Amino acid sequence: MSKPIECTIPELVEKCANIDRIAAIFDSEKETYTFGKIYNEVNSFAAGLLSSGLEAKDRILICGSNCAQLFISALACARASLLFSLMNPNFTSSQQLQYALFTGEYKAIICFSANKENELLHNLLIEIAPELRTSAKGHVNSKALPKLTHVIMAEEEHKHAGTFTLSEIYGRSNRERLEKLHKITNGNPHEIAALQFTTGVSGEPKLVALSHYQLINGCQSAAEGIGIRKEAVIYRKILLDTFSCALPMFKIAVFSLVGLLPFVVGTRVIFPSPSPLPKFLFNSVNTYQCTHLLTNAVALRLIMKIVVAQKVQLPSITTVILAGERVPAELLENIGTHLRSVKNIVSTYMLTETASMPIMTNDNSLLTTTIGSPLPMFQIEIAPCGIAETSNEEPVGVLRIKPVNGSKFIGYGPNFDQNSEWIDTGDVVKLNRSGAISLIANKGDLIFTSSGKLVKHWIIEKTLCLCDFIKGAQVVKVTKDSPLTAVVVLKSNSVDRFQIKAELQAICKNNKLDIPEKFAFVTELPRINTKIQKYRLRQMIESNNLDLI
Repeated sequence: MSKPIECTIPELVEKCANIDRIAAIFDSEKETYTFGKIYNEVNSFAAGLLSSGLEAKDRILICGSNCAQLFISALACARASLLFSLMNPNFTSSQQLQYALFTGEYKAIICFSANKENELLHNLLIEIAPELRTSAKGHVNSKALPKLTHVIMAEEEHKHAGTFTLSEIYGRSNRERLEKLHKITNGNPHEIAALQFTTGVSGEPKLVALSHYQLINGCQSAAEGIGIRKEAVIYRKILLDTFSCALPMFKIAVFSLVGLLPFVVGTRVIFPSPSPLPKFLFNSVNTYQCTHLLTNAVALRLIMKIVVAQKVQLPSITTVILAGERVPAELLENIGTHLRSVKNIVSTYMLTETASMPIMTNDNSLLTTTIGSPLPMFQIEIAPCGIAETSNEEPVGVLRIKPVNGSKFIGYGPNFDQNSEWIDTGDVVKLNRSGAISLIANKGDLIFTSSGKLVKHWIIEKTLCLCDFIKGAQVVKVTKDSPLTAVVVLKSNSVDRFQIKAELQAICKNNKLDIPEKFAFVTELPRINTKIQKYRLRQMIESNNLDLI
């Protein structure tokens, strides 16, 4: 295990400025960044941001995905001592964007294109804050968003009243303003660098404070866990390790890894396109001879379908990193059959509160059943959660994680004053004898009978899905004494729902499982980033927005 890196993000970028090598390539944009070019653009954009009227410690929400200027914007915010947040630009409603801007108390927003439409974010902002149409640049005055003053549009061809473009921010930078930037040396690595919303899978998103130290050392820890080492880059003169990123950088654990990897380890990172499922992926991997592919199980399933159908060859890939979830057995088989150069498959557990991937495994025997073991720079404990079915050998409880060694958890907003040793993840897990961790459920999703017995809803859900008419099922309970309810997605709406209910109850009875008393039939389950939001199902039942039979 390497020693922790004791510096700020701007110090790290400056230390690498004279390395004569490519650090990052944004393939679809045809943008190639050397370490020196990154350093210069980061300083220029940072000076422009401060010249526009923003001040140190102001908060900036950056909405976008894997494009070059989002990468530069985040690093520039750190250089200017502005607190940055990264977010998916594909908002489903203006209320969602308003919640983020208001809750985060952001003074500025940088808007990159959404997948749906270029003008999406601007249109949503006008809906929330019509005052933007009559505001001067840098002086937005909105009743709905009292903190917001700056709106920066990344699309140069779309100019609107009250908004800057990226080029206008760059244009405000000059030699005098660059010289006025605060000195990089002797920064405090434990100061807050980023504020990031949690995923919102188990409840409303919460804002988390993350330090320079946690972002940088989270990257170093993950890189070592995956198997990338500085020595490999220094001494392997023929081929450097090259990362292809097929996950969006608006996930802070992804940004921490791929955004800082060039500076922490020296690895070159390729971003095939801004889309999370990049259509340029195969060409990029082969053009740049990528050795590592960062993706997840959902995306890789689609990638593998194309690999098989089009007989695509990716001979340079030796390591596949699957972030955020367990690996289905059939996916492992597909990788072995069709990506024969892959020798290392790594599954990781991502956690916003650590800005990293603190738990991972590359043991094929554990990939399908566990999320792995904690990396050396992270410590865990299993806290009791009221489940009786536990033992000293394989304890079951809520997973708690310490932030990366040498730091404390700063806390959640609005005060960010928790300063605690442990983070309560809310995930109920089993710690196996081997030290590997198996996910069971989120603590808030656990179901108990009125007598206090645990209902193994995950087994009921898998069993219900054995029915040929069922596409998906979730089992929930609003309160301890309310009826056990199955929310079901049918493959076809033409079937008799009462008949399906009887058949599903019979399946549960035959398998000696708790039998749902009520059923709701929906066209789709509420999700965020492919993960089902059970808390929203409970809210829908509680507010009578689901028809129960």
